[in-house]
Amino acid sequence: MCTGRGKDVRKISVYLIDDHHVLRQAVVEMLEAEGDIAVAGQAGDARSGIEAVAAARPDIVILDLKMPGMSGLAAIGEILRAAPKTGIIVFTMYDSPAYVWETTNAGASGYVLKSASKDDLLRAVRAVHAGAGYLQAEVTKPLLRRLAQEARSAGQKASLTSRELQVLECLAEGQSNKVIAANLSITEDTVKAHLKSLYDKLGASDRAHAVAISLRQQLIE
Repeated sequence: MCTGRGKDVRKISVYLIDDHHVLRQAVVEMLEAEGDIAVAGQAGDARSGIEAVAAARPDIVILDLKMPGMSGLAAIGEILRAAPKTGIIVFTMYDSPAYVWETTNAGASGYVLKSASKDDLLRAVRAVHAGAGYLQAEVTKPLLRRLAQEARSAGQKASLTSRELQVLECLAEGQSNKVIAANLSITEDTVKAHLKSLYDKLGASDRAHAVAISLRQQLIE
């Protein structure tokens, strides 16, 4: 009978920067209840948080966007310079596409609203730790709409066909594959083929990934 101890699994270390003390404590308690996550620390302002992150080098930073003094947006670049391997998840009440674009361009890997469910934030932490990006569903649709608009004017740069742009515009409206097929008078299999081609050209694995890549390639501003 084997009596040896199993290999210890390293937990995901998370540092939280948010000026709202009560909310910060609630998030810390939620994270600490998860078996695969450890809270490395917390700060109530960006400057203190940056200094602590530089020393702790956590896997993930959950970052408020609007704080007194230095904003979360301004802090993203400094955090990444201090801890290049740390993934940043913006955690905010603001759902404006402009904020999503700016923070993603600055280097954030995730964007979650403070109105999100516990599961949304936990999915974001695990996804970003795994090397993926994470955009909450509620902020994806406006980004897809903007992507469709910008891709139409920058179609040559993106190498998207006119039909792929049409499909992208339908996605931005939240249409299912079945509805897209009906609206464009094509089959669902053809819709799937266009989506595969679109993702291949952008180097994306899914809709949220396509948006993030387009931001990095400056297909959208």
